[in-house]
Amino acid sequence: MALQIGDALRSGIDDLLSETGLLLTGVFFLYNLGNTVANSSFSRALFDQLMAGGGPTGAGGPGGAGTPGFSMSDFAGPFGLDVALPIAVVLVLLFLVIGQLVKFWGIRLFADPQEIMEADTSERAIMAVVLGGGVAILTFAFSMSSTVLSFSGRQLIGGLAGIVGGLLSLIVGLALVYLLQAIALYDGGYVETLKHAVARFMDAPAQIIVLLFLLFLLGIIPGIPSTASVLSVFLPGSFDLPSQSILQVTSMVLNAPVQAFSLAVITDAYIQVRATEEQSEL
Repeated sequence: MALQIGDALRSGIDDLLSETGLLLTGVFFLYNLGNTVANSSFSRALFDQLMAGGGPTGAGGPGGAGTPGFSMSDFAGPFGLDVALPIAVVLVLLFLVIGQLVKFWGIRLFADPQEIMEADTSERAIMAVVLGGGVAILTFAFSMSSTVLSFSGRQLIGGLAGIVGGLLSLIVGLALVYLLQAIALYDGGYVETLKHAVARFMDAPAQIIVLLFLLFLLGIIPGIPSTASVLSVFLPGSFDLPSQSILQVTSMVLNAPVQAFSLAVITDAYIQVRATEEQSEL
């Protein structure tokens, strides 16, 4: 079998508990903090821009889209900055690219030196920005198209766009699950690296899908505080919950080790399938 799920999970735990894993967990927390500010600022700016243009059909006035008494700042949380929409977009795109670089760096740290085929870090980092960042930005554009259409009063088109965008994002995400690993640890050009990433997914598609599902279930845990912060807006006083700030920071803290663990697991899975492919060529 090209991919042993248990081996990948055990390797991920060992990597997470290592000095490298702890370092990367701290970096992910700092990234999550900045990314939360960027996304909250974008949500706030986009909502304000749409409301200034009249908002969606049936909007409940300046308090919110059909939800009197609420504003986007209630849902964006305390970390959103009051900036213009173009600036907010730049912040979001910047952190999408930074996220690819953080993962690229983490993959190179988790891998053994003999598993890194290209020693030129700067050249591969540029590829991570172009390829990894490009895929991340396209996925973000897919997700936002349905939101903008829905807020513009075209709910049916927005719903269809959301379904199509979600399916495309899922397909691309699965096919390119090893993209950053291939960029960090492979030595091919842009097209060859893309083909290599897809080929390694096809080596053991069922196993990596199961592994990704397990990581998805684990990723639910950090989302619980964020969900609670939304409930605190809709049902104020109904639950004895901490403030939104504490809940969002808690989510960031919990998410950091999950991100580091997931990166280590997928990196080990990639190394397994690549080793199997190399042995088959001998």
